[in-house]
Amino acid sequence: DVCSSDLFPSHDMGVKLFKKFAALLSILLLVSGCANMSSGISVGNEFVKATEIQSVVDEILSARKSVDTSQMQLIEGKQLLRNQAQFAIIRILFDQIAIDKNLLITDSDVASRRDGIIMQIGGENQLDSALVSANLAKSTFSDYLRILIIVDQLTASFIQAGIPETLANQAVSQTLAETAKKLGVEVNPKYGKWNSESAAIEASDATDGAVTPLP
Repeated sequence: DVCSSDLFPSHDMGVKLFKKFAALLSILLLVSGCANMSSGISVGNEFVKATEIQSVVDEILSARKSVDTSQMQLIEGKQLLRNQAQFAIIRILFDQIAIDKNLLITDSDVASRRDGIIMQIGGENQLDSALVSANLAKSTFSDYLRILIIVDQLTASFIQAGIPETLANQAVSQTLAETAKKLGVEVNPKYGKWNSESAAIEASDATDGAVTPLP
């Protein structure tokens, strides 16, 4: 008999099953919360782990030990961490913009841009110092060059379309923010707060964690 009471738990059994389910759900939420704490940033369907961002920060800090930084304006701590999380986001966004706008950036373009910068800074032997001064990691230098090329091509396309040269940079920033909104950006709170209007990570508080308020 499909209506037999044997197929339905008693009230006491139902309570036990509910408690068991509630306990299991709380465990799943706890595990999920721990996983989220290890997340870095996400842009659309692309993710960059916190460990990847920290690895770049560690590379930058290590490189600082091998050059004279006494005359450099370097960022530290949470600001450096946020800076590299922002860089990861910008890289993904500009790659998407290049796809959307049919911009072609070749390895030859990147190599040529690199040669130009090497010439500007006075030779290959000055690169390490220049990267440290710019708070850039050597491992992300090619990504940085690619971004510069995309910005140049995008700016040129806006000017060609009739946008005044003085407003071209503003158009690039607007395109960046629109792309970020379209894809969706999520940022681990340890880096700060995502501002969708400026497409930038902002400090979580005015002191940027330098001062801990009293309870």
